[in-house]
Amino acid sequence: MPVYLSLLVCSLAGDVCHIVVPVERPFIGMSACQVEGMTMLPQWLEQHPGWRVKRIRCSIGNRPNADEAV
Repeated sequence: MPVYLSLLVCSLAGDVCHIVVPVERPFIGMSACQVEGMTMLPQWLEQHPGWRVKRIRCSIGNRPNADEAV
């Protein structure tokens, strides 16, 4: 089964939050997703000032929808 990484990010300027899928390809295995998520998080935060990461999630199955309700 594919495993997808998603981030719940919220604006520092307000209560705007949404789902971001920073890596388009699925991972093979939960541990690969978790390791990649923790290593890419500092880069993502550096590239997106004004946002904070509220949750990191590795989901088995379908790719998370960036438009899903938070």
